[in-house]
Amino acid sequence: MTDTRPPEPTDRADPGPVLVEEGELAYAIARRGRLGRAAARVASVSERPTYRWWALFAVLSGVFATGLTITVITAALPFIGRDLGTTRAALSWVVVAPFLFRAVFVPAFGKLGDRYGRKRTWAVGFGISSVASLLCGFAPDIGTLIVLRAIAAAASAAVIPSSLALIADAFDPDERVKALGWWSATIAVSPLIGVIAGGFVVEALSWRWLFRLQFPFAAVALVFGLLVLRESRGRANEKFDLAGALLSIGGLGALMLVLNQGSEWGWGSVPVLVALVVAVVLLVTFVVVERRTDAPVLPIDYFRRRRFAAAVGANFSANFAYMGGFFVTSLMLADVWDYGPAQVSLAISPRAASLGVMGPIGGYLAARYGGRRMATWGMASILASMLALAALDAGAAYWALLPGLALSGFGLGLVAPPTSATVTNEADPADLAAVSGALNMGASVGSSMGIASMQAVVSLVAGGATPEMDAYAAAFAFGGVTCAIGLFAASQLGKPRPRVLAATSPP
Repeated sequence: MTDTRPPEPTDRADPGPVLVEEGELAYAIARRGRLGRAAARVASVSERPTYRWWALFAVLSGVFATGLTITVITAALPFIGRDLGTTRAALSWVVVAPFLFRAVFVPAFGKLGDRYGRKRTWAVGFGISSVASLLCGFAPDIGTLIVLRAIAAAASAAVIPSSLALIADAFDPDERVKALGWWSATIAVSPLIGVIAGGFVVEALSWRWLFRLQFPFAAVALVFGLLVLRESRGRANEKFDLAGALLSIGGLGALMLVLNQGSEWGWGSVPVLVALVVAVVLLVTFVVVERRTDAPVLPIDYFRRRRFAAAVGANFSANFAYMGGFFVTSLMLADVWDYGPAQVSLAISPRAASLGVMGPIGGYLAARYGGRRMATWGMASILASMLALAALDAGAAYWALLPGLALSGFGLGLVAPPTSATVTNEADPADLAAVSGALNMGASVGSSMGIASMQAVVSLVAGGATPEMDAYAAAFAFGGVTCAIGLFAASQLGKPRPRVLAATSPP
């Protein structure tokens, strides 16, 4: 049999570019030699039976790199404000802007990934996000920092659905839940490591080095992903739904603005009411447009499927209570227990640590015992955490807080893998990034609503005074109500489909 492989590269000659199949390498390796051979060996994993695990590691490397500064930037805000000489109101946008832009652009970028290639969308979004984050470390003023943070977040919105779609494409439906457990663990552990190490970085160097030191991790992850990941896409010839994309960006942008700024501006203020009306009008129009187009940005008709709608609903509720509880617990420790910033960061770390531990375990448990059972137990755990936190009193010792923190992390670790797997298993392969965008949009909106509404309950009960434990107990009880709704949604998951549907569009 004739050997059709290209000749082995040498250090002496440069035979020019090597043509490779699309998805085997991100680009043809033009320069040969030791570096070229090493890159070729890494790239060859795309043809191996173990490719799915290499792809998972490549995607999670990017998730880890981008997640390092998510939590620690909040603790660094006082240092940023002092260095840039800005107001507290302006400083809040350093945190709010990324939340806003990431949630707003996820559906549109999810569809772009299906249309133009998920690996390509992942790489472009990851590259822009990494460079913008690096430039944050050199921002001369607060306005520039906010703009750069917004650009980085908007670009990362292209990374999230494409990452999930690349994982779903690499793994068989029966194995996806295991992979998505590692996804959940990485999302939890990366900010945890960032907040622990970041405190020392801020004190020893400055807040700017949080962004500067993040860049090498991102650069390595990007190059590794370019070499390892195979390209995958949906229907390359379908027209992009520009009208749907613009309506979703405008409607979700107005809604996220209401959720993030309602407490500060006043829920009955003119700007909030105007933004709310705009959000309702644009989102209703968006649904009407999406029902009529052949290639919707957000596949609305998938929500007719019970398991798909239940998965998105359970994920929404879990993130509502988890992130709302995360934020309110931090405020409670500062207001009621008089903890300082460093103490608060360390005190709440068991929540993220428990999620990091349970994420991969939850994936394997769901594969063995069923997604519905694990998601139901997970929502019950988050509900129990809300009740445990609501039962605390101001004089309680720290150990009394631990069950509520741990149960919340364990619960989300049980909910996230089966809900993510159910969404991708229910979808047409051509819509993997789009449905992943729907899942992440639900999680982002749920997180924002949880933070905004639970904080609003604290302010309402406190009545303008410094909040006491009763105000925080009311907020946790409110989070528990949402968990009860999520518990019902989780019970509707049923068994995942044994294979990905071959239909070209949802019924």
